[in-house]
Amino acid sequence: MKSCRRIPVRALLAVAVLFGAPARAPANDLTLRVVADSAERSALLHLPAKFDPRRYYPVVFGFHGGLGNAEGYIANSRLFDKAEAAGFVAVCPEGTPVIGNHRVWNSGSEYVRSSRGADDVGFTRALLNAVMTRVGIDRKRVYATGFSNGGQMDYRLALEASDIIAAIAPMSGATLSEGAEPPRPVPVMHFHGTTDTVYPFDGGLGPHSIGRTPHVPVAAVISQWVRFNHASEAPEILSHEGWQEQMHAGTTPVVLVLVEGLGHQIAGGTDDRLPGQALRDTPDSVELALRFFLDHPMP
Repeated sequence: MKSCRRIPVRALLAVAVLFGAPARAPANDLTLRVVADSAERSALLHLPAKFDPRRYYPVVFGFHGGLGNAEGYIANSRLFDKAEAAGFVAVCPEGTPVIGNHRVWNSGSEYVRSSRGADDVGFTRALLNAVMTRVGIDRKRVYATGFSNGGQMDYRLALEASDIIAAIAPMSGATLSEGAEPPRPVPVMHFHGTTDTVYPFDGGLGPHSIGRTPHVPVAAVISQWVRFNHASEAPEILSHEGWQEQMHAGTTPVVLVLVEGLGHQIAGGTDDRLPGQALRDTPDSVELALRFFLDHPMP
């Protein structure tokens, strides 16, 4: 396995690592600050409790949903805990603020105005460089997951940053390529609920959708990535109680995890209506995503 070497801070990249998240050991949770696109941006970084400076770690980026923030996403997804259990370093960036600490990602044309045209692909690259000044990472194992608008950001990274992102696992958010094609196939594991009223599985606008732009059908996005990845058009269906995996097999697979009765939520995460309690009768989407990632390093 080839691993990266640590690199110096670039001339145009200012990095400050500060202690944060007082509920955790300060040595494990840090705030990264970088200058990207002439603006200071930040992300929360989690290192394993038994961090080994001699080891090269896989990295997972977790992107919060639209009008959310990194802290809320970490609480709902429990990404930091699950990433640590799986041996990952986790990075949760902060999007562009819209109102207070409610933030968005420039995941495509729909969000250019609300994100003020932020270069969030460049921001992700800058963050990866910042992480590499602090941690030894395995450059063949850098991944992206995210919820809703954050899931849409995953798809944009797969299109525009496939040189650094090995695979993606979007949750409850999708977007078409808008005419672009990825330079290489990128493994995809997409999670969606059948009763999502914010981003309906069949597309369009649901009763709780934000904004007036109809969403594209998830099936259309899956079909597009099946074509990009030269995967099997006919999926193999793996049924579980309350959910199923639709596996489009191939060297670079595309997997749709469809959860019966799940709304606009992170499957296996906590329920906003019942703070701190995990959703029942759903797969743990973050754990499944991390397993998928470990099976799909960069070629």
